[in-house]
Amino acid sequence: MDKIINRMVSTIAALALSIVCLMTFPFNMSGNSVDGAEMNSETAAEMMAARINEERAALGLRPLYIVPYLNDVAAVRANDLVTVFDHKRPDGTDVADLIDTSIVDYSRAAEVLARGSFDIDAVLSAWKNSSGHWGYITRADATHIGIAVVYAPESDRKWYWAAVIVNMEDGMTLPDQKMPLEDAIVPTYCGDVNGDGQIDSFDLVLLNKYINGKVYFNDAQIEASDILKDGVITSADAAILRKYILGEYSKLPLTVDMLF
Repeated sequence: MDKIINRMVSTIAALALSIVCLMTFPFNMSGNSVDGAEMNSETAAEMMAARINEERAALGLRPLYIVPYLNDVAAVRANDLVTVFDHKRPDGTDVADLIDTSIVDYSRAAEVLARGSFDIDAVLSAWKNSSGHWGYITRADATHIGIAVVYAPESDRKWYWAAVIVNMEDGMTLPDQKMPLEDAIVPTYCGDVNGDGQIDSFDLVLLNKYINGKVYFNDAQIEASDILKDGVITSADAAILRKYILGEYSKLPLTVDMLF
């Protein structure tokens, strides 16, 4: 009974906040970014989930598991937004009606929406600037998330995001749940930042983007990027990687003491 009541309260709260969120949400976001164009939608969704977890970690909150089923629910909502940008679906139902409780037996559910950009930083910043959206994203007892972004070239805003966030009782797991970007890229060796088994200019470009805060790296990528093995990743690592690619060094990693 408590779970049913919580679901009803969650739905009512979502409806109450939807008008505020939609009125205050900054729609004039930038178009597709260069970085965004290099990613497919599935990767972008996982990267957004990873960034959300970084923000939650900074607040001392536990990370959210990403779930394929919830990704599918989010994809339905993202496609809805092409027609109607609202927390109500075109048929008058809402996200709670989409979730099969035999699969996700949640106690609370919410969604956050965005449109007009593929740029992860721009969308995340917009959510952070909306107290309603950010309240859902940083809810302390939230446990799982599904994210989708769709491209509708004939629409006025082109890109549409939906994130579905649920609360499960402590200890409950969902099918195929995982941490975002877990095992997404597995480098073969030091310097193979993009995990394609080679060390070339593509790795250098990606490393520089990471250093400039433009992309997310998983733990394996971070280890492969620490060219100097000094525990930090800086422009010095990028400089050594560049020299390796140009043939000035014959092996990696190259520790600091080997430079002198």
